[in-house]
Amino acid sequence: MADIRTLNNWDTHKLPVGMSRRYEFGSYEETRQFLDDLASLSERTGYYPSLNFNRTQVTVRIQAEADDLGMVEYGFAAETDAILSHKVAA
Repeated sequence: MADIRTLNNWDTHKLPVGMSRRYEFGSYEETRQFLDDLASLSERTGYYPSLNFNRTQVTVRIQAEADDLGMVEYGFAAETDAILSHKVAA
């Protein structure tokens, strides 16, 4: 199971319990592709984070479903990071 120590650039929050990360992109097209990939991830996992975005930035906020962050939240964060890893490797 992934945990916050293995996730880069994620900030944790106590009230409400959750975590967030801001992603920056070089163009609107890259931002849209990330959002499309994130939507596919949400559909596949059934987890829907809170999103704020503009032309070249996306902030993903994952809120705990219980009193603490668990496997679902850490797993979704890790898979969100993996979206970018796959783009770099491609």
